[in-house]
Amino acid sequence: LWRGLQRRLLWTGGGRAWTRTMQSVTWEEATLKGTPPAPRSGHTFVVVGSKAYLFGGTGRHNGKACAFNDMHTLELSNSELLAWAALAQTGGPKGPPARSRHTCTVVKHFLVVVGGLDHRARYADVWVYDTKAKTWAELAMEGPEDERFTARAHHTATLVDDALYVFGGYGGHGKSSNELFVLDFGTALTHRNDIAEPTAPTWSKPNLKGKGPSPRFDHTSTWFPEKLVILGGRDNVSMHNDTHHLDLATMTWVEEGNSVPPAYSMEISNHQSSAIESVPNYKMFCLTGKKGLNEYMNQVDVMDCGSLVWNSPTVIGTPPTEREDTAMAYDPKTCKILLFGGWSNRWLGDTWTLNVSPIIGPPYACTSVSPDIGPVFGDSEISIRGMQFKESSKIEVRFGSGKNEVIVPGTFVDTKTITCQTPNFETYGAMEVDVRVNIGGEGWTVNKMKFRYFANTSAKNCIAFGPGLNPTIKAVYGVEIPFLVCAKDTCNAKRTSGGDGFVVEVSKEDDPKAPKGSVRQVDNDNGSHEIYYSVPSKGRYRIDVGYDDLGNPREVVPIRGSPFYMDFMDPWTYQRTQGTAPLKRKNGCLTSVGPHKVCLFGGDTSTVSVLTTGRDGWSWNAAEASGQPASRRDHGQASATGGTMVVFGGTLLDGGDETNDLSTFTADAENPAGMWASIKGIMPYTPLPKRKAPRVERASIAAAVAPLPTHAEEGEDEAGGAAPSAAEGESAPTAEGEVTPEGETAPAEEEEAPAQEEEEEEEEE
Repeated sequence: LWRGLQRRLLWTGGGRAWTRTMQSVTWEEATLKGTPPAPRSGHTFVVVGSKAYLFGGTGRHNGKACAFNDMHTLELSNSELLAWAALAQTGGPKGPPARSRHTCTVVKHFLVVVGGLDHRARYADVWVYDTKAKTWAELAMEGPEDERFTARAHHTATLVDDALYVFGGYGGHGKSSNELFVLDFGTALTHRNDIAEPTAPTWSKPNLKGKGPSPRFDHTSTWFPEKLVILGGRDNVSMHNDTHHLDLATMTWVEEGNSVPPAYSMEISNHQSSAIESVPNYKMFCLTGKKGLNEYMNQVDVMDCGSLVWNSPTVIGTPPTEREDTAMAYDPKTCKILLFGGWSNRWLGDTWTLNVSPIIGPPYACTSVSPDIGPVFGDSEISIRGMQFKESSKIEVRFGSGKNEVIVPGTFVDTKTITCQTPNFETYGAMEVDVRVNIGGEGWTVNKMKFRYFANTSAKNCIAFGPGLNPTIKAVYGVEIPFLVCAKDTCNAKRTSGGDGFVVEVSKEDDPKAPKGSVRQVDNDNGSHEIYYSVPSKGRYRIDVGYDDLGNPREVVPIRGSPFYMDFMDPWTYQRTQGTAPLKRKNGCLTSVGPHKVCLFGGDTSTVSVLTTGRDGWSWNAAEASGQPASRRDHGQASATGGTMVVFGGTLLDGGDETNDLSTFTADAENPAGMWASIKGIMPYTPLPKRKAPRVERASIAAAVAPLPTHAEEGEDEAGGAAPSAAEGESAPTAEGEVTPEGETAPAEEEEAPAQEEEEEEEEE
């Protein structure tokens, strides 16, 4: 039966219903940069934010079949060029042992790895990778002994709310399973310091009703609202094509009624399936796999999770090689399924994308909203970025949260941009909403772009704190002192974005006309503002902090606690000293020569004077040292390591000649003494030659002639000094050699994975 309006072909037979529509999916081999993972199968592939994470699997290393425990990321932020990168080795105490046929599930920003196989060693452990901290941790599991997950591989794991449902698998020795385990994470994936009574992760086996799937492995499981779906798989004797739905509200396997799932069109195992959110119903995709003996597939089938009808969409582009035991992940930002590797009588290492946006939503999608925050009274322009937008007389943008929604008109800018004015949401209050687009009535986008309404900033709720407002702090004038301003809204919630205008004024309390303090601000763009100020003199100062509401008329409203008051002291302190202080002089130099020691040299004929600045008081002493260079002034003096002072050049006090000698003085750490040394063998400093006056053309001389003052000699200025000469242009000095970039350091070789002599099919037992 052809249904023209829906462009859909329907046929029935054997108690099943199938459709073929003009909806299409598009295969495309990904354009990559970076080094992709080694070819493999039995690995896992998941998406967190803008990255996909690949872990483990079986492949070949140094000519031998083996399991891997490496982690790779695929950067998805640029959909036109995906970037592979290898993370640091995760084996040993830093991560799980090598394995394949395990499961990896995204829970918040964590990757949860359960079970798996390495040669004939099977695991029952649970590992968690924190994608933010980039660390591995093994969970210590609890629960009754007979309800704990046992070592196995080829099982499935599906996240339902905050729990992990693990079904089936193969435990070796011919033992396949149809057990269902539930992993309750407790507080294992939260910050324990924030929880009064932390709870441990726990395994349990729920009591199920009805007739469920037979024992199996190499099946798939997925979730759509209120249902856990088990599809296909095999046991030690045969392969399966049955589909089972577990009603999660009653924990009952569905056996009758309209919700009985249809069987798949063929017996299948080692395939991939995933239910993806769509409007009005989820869509369940089934890709690749194996039917019969070594008959690999690259088909794409879709089941509408509302009607429970399978559909075979039109495939555009050249599909990948038929395969089994691959891994796929879904990127909601681009509406694409990602596929890597697998087995097709050899290990594969290719990366593919499958664009499914025509199936799960309209032929356009949203990817971001900017800005993604605005005032609750609306009327702020936002740009919605996406793909395949088109011009239409009717573009709608929906802002909604649950039953609360407002629809406003949108404006087409180009195929990647739509703009609109945010609606007033005061009726519902400040909250986070989903933003969706409908162009020409073709349907609302499925991608949930978030926009957060905030209440207006309230001056009376804003607070300020920090050293710059703490009256117990011993503040000094001339030195910046900071404090923080925390912006809050009318609901007393902390603002999470910047742009608020705060006005800070620092004035002297008893003399408002005195010079004011200097102030600078740093907007951290997260609701906090760093304020730095300094005052010009000592005394008591008033610090006024106000919020500029930018209204009409404009008004600066004091924040909570303003004004504040601070006392500032003189930072300079007269220090009394013991011992004989050096004589007054000009052109002497002070130099630090280590902790608590300062040396004074030059300006007169005295020896070096050493000032010791200990806790017991400051004292002057004349250093006993031989070999002191000639007395001088206008010299260069600096400190060096090891309590040493370096003295260079200067004008000798005896005769006034300039010198270019180089000497060092090393102070004694315990006593007011030291040792002079003259540095020899260094090329002496040579002053630059005087620059010559530029040559002047004869024609310009005549033009420049003017009467000279009678009281000034030729070549001298009116003050009697030598007339300055124009310097000739100097060319840049030639470098002795160009600096070549350092070679990039090659990454350290990964530790060799344990050898596994058996090939792919033997490992499956």
